[in-house]
Amino acid sequence: MTDCDLCGKGIPTVIPVRTYPPLLKFAYPEGVWKGLCETCLDSAQKTYLEVNRNHTSCRRGKCSLCGSKTGVFSVELQIPDFSKGIVRQDMDVCYRCLKLVDEAYVRFKKAQIDEEGRIHGHEHVHPHH
Repeated sequence: MTDCDLCGKGIPTVIPVRTYPPLLKFAYPEGVWKGLCETCLDSAQKTYLEVNRNHTSCRRGKCSLCGSKTGVFSVELQIPDFSKGIVRQDMDVCYRCLKLVDEAYVRFKKAQIDEEGRIHGHEHVHPHH
């Protein structure tokens, strides 16, 4: 089991998102992997699309994924809570991390589609001549 780096939900596997924390840029120039659950990935990707479409102005804050003190956008998360069920909470994520989340989202959805094809036997088979 592992925990989502945004909402903290414990799940068997997380979706990897590469981030570039400024405090670790010399130790890890290739970036640091964060893991998100599918719900947080969807929420962050939705925010990324809205930011790109509307160019909403953002406020300065600290990014919940990379720790940068920069312009951030609110991502609405659904955090599991044993006593209340689901609690909605906003987390701040910078534009760079939102863009990286979008790339991870596209990879994840493509892998899901590829997996569906294999599960249902629709993969393309090349006849041998």
